[in-house]
Amino acid sequence: MCAPIHGEPMPKKFKKGAALRQRRRRNPNADWRRLETARKKRKRPNAKVQGRRKAPKVKKRPTPAPSPRVTSQGKPFTRRQRSAAELGQDAGPQRQGRVPVVAIVGRPNVGKSSLFNRLAGSRIAIEDDRPGTTRDRVSALVQLRSATGQERVVELFDTAGIGIVDEAEVLPHVEEQIDNAMATADVVLFVLDARDGVIGLDLKVADRLRRANRKVLLVANKLDDPSLDDSANALYELGLGDPQRISARSARNLKALRHAICEVLPPRNEAETLDAPELLLAVVGRRNVGKSSFVNVLADDERVIASELAGTTRDSVDVRFNFDGQTFVAIDTAGVRKKHSLQHSVEFFSQSRAFRAVRRASVVVLMLDALAPVSQMDRKLIDVALAGYKPTIIAVNKWDLTNGVDPDEYSKYLRRMLGQVDFAPIVFMSAKLKENVFAVVDLARDLHRQSGQRVGTGELNRVITAAFERHHPQPRQSKLGRIFYSTQVSVFPPQIVVFVNDPELFPDNWRTYLRHRLHETTAFTDVPVKLKFKARERVELEE
Repeated sequence: MCAPIHGEPMPKKFKKGAALRQRRRRNPNADWRRLETARKKRKRPNAKVQGRRKAPKVKKRPTPAPSPRVTSQGKPFTRRQRSAAELGQDAGPQRQGRVPVVAIVGRPNVGKSSLFNRLAGSRIAIEDDRPGTTRDRVSALVQLRSATGQERVVELFDTAGIGIVDEAEVLPHVEEQIDNAMATADVVLFVLDARDGVIGLDLKVADRLRRANRKVLLVANKLDDPSLDDSANALYELGLGDPQRISARSARNLKALRHAICEVLPPRNEAETLDAPELLLAVVGRRNVGKSSFVNVLADDERVIASELAGTTRDSVDVRFNFDGQTFVAIDTAGVRKKHSLQHSVEFFSQSRAFRAVRRASVVVLMLDALAPVSQMDRKLIDVALAGYKPTIIAVNKWDLTNGVDPDEYSKYLRRMLGQVDFAPIVFMSAKLKENVFAVVDLARDLHRQSGQRVGTGELNRVITAAFERHHPQPRQSKLGRIFYSTQVSVFPPQIVVFVNDPELFPDNWRTYLRHRLHETTAFTDVPVKLKFKARERVELEE
C-alpha cells in the first residue's frame, strides 16, 4: 500500500485514533479507559462492550524474614531455640532473663556423662562404656562458684557422642538434639580423651563448634594422675585455647573447671535461682505409648527424641515448662519391661531410673496405649506409685485411633484391671493431636493441692468413728479392736495416725475399707492416704 499523498483527506480510522489520543492528552489524569467504556455504553446501551481484559492482580509476596540457621538435617530450629540460633548471634538482649546454658559435647566414650554427673552432684545420666548410651539432652540445674566467690546457676546439658550411634534409625534425631544443644548454649564444654590425643572424630566436633560460633572450653579428661598432664599438649592443634586438665572419674581439678566456666558465662541475671518448681510430673509407662511425644507438647519443643523405634529413651530427662505462669518439670522416662526381657546393663539402669522418677515425683502420670491391653508392667508401676503414696493420673493416649469406643466402658475396664487405684482420675488424650494434654497438667496441679490439704481432728474422728460403727473388724482371740482417736500428722502425702488398743486387731482388708471411706467422705477423694495404726501408750503417774 502506498503512503497517503500530502493534501489528501485522512482515513476515518486514523481520524478516530487521533481524536482519542487528543482527548487523552487534554486530560492525562482521567481514567480514560473507564470514560471510553461509558461513552460506548451511552451510544449502544444494550450492547456488550468488549473492552480490554484487565491484567490479573499479582499478589505481592511478603519479604521473608531472615531465616534462622538449620540443623545438620536441614530442619529449622524450634521456636524455643530460635532466638539463640539466629544467624549465629552471641548472647544479646534476647538472652536476658534466663538461666545460662552449658552444653557438654564430644565424641563417644570420652567421659561426658561422668563429667555431667560430677558437676550435677548426682548420678543422673547413665554411665556405660557402650557407645551411643546417651541419646537425649539430659539436663540439670547446677550451682557453680566462681574464683571470686560469686554463686552462679546454669542449666547443664549432657549430649550424645558425635559420630557413632548404635541404631541408625535414631541417628537423625540424635544429631538434631546435639545441634539444638549447641545452638542454645552460652558455653560449650568440648570433652576429649587426652590419652588418645586428637583423632578424626575430634576434628569433626571441633569443626562443628567453629561453625556454631559459641564460647568453647577445651576439657582434657581422663588425666587421673598429674604425670599424664603433658599428654594434653597435643590438643593445642585444635586452636581452641588452653585445655582444662581434669579427671571426671576421680574428681581431679573440677574446682578449676567450675571457675573457668564462670569466667566465660554472660553477666548474672535474676533468673539464676534454684527455686523448686510447682511440681514434678513423672511420665511412666511401657514402650511406645507416647511418653516422649507428650513431654514435647508440654515443652513446645522437640526436647526429647520421639520415635517409633522401641526403647529410644534411656535416661530419665527432666524437662522444664511453664503453665499458667508457673514452672513445672516433666520427667520423661524409659519404657519399662519385664526383668527377663532386659538385654544389657543400659536397659537395666534405664528401668531403675524410671522407678526412681516415680519415687521422687509429686504426681505420677501412668500413660497407657488405648489400642493395647493393660499389662503386668502397668500394674507394677501402679504398685511402685502406691508404695510411695504418689497421686496418680491414668492417661489413655492415642484415643483418636479407637474409632468410637465408649469412654465409660473403657473406664470400667481400667477400674477392673487396676483396682488398686480405683480412686485415680482417668484422662483420654492424644499427644499427636495435642488433645487434653494440658488437661493432664491441670489435673496434676489439683491432685498436688489436694495432697497438701489438712482435715481437722474433729471432722476426721467423726468420719473414722462412723466407718468403725458401720463395719468394725472381726474380733481376734475374743478381743475386739477399739479406736480412741485419730489425727493428721503430715501432708504430701496426707498421713493419718489412728490410735487404737492393738494394731494387730485391724487387718489389711479393714484398713483398705477405711481408706475407701476416707476417699468418699473427706477432701482426699483422688489421692492416696497413708494410714498408721498405733497403740496408745499408757502413762503411769508417779505418786
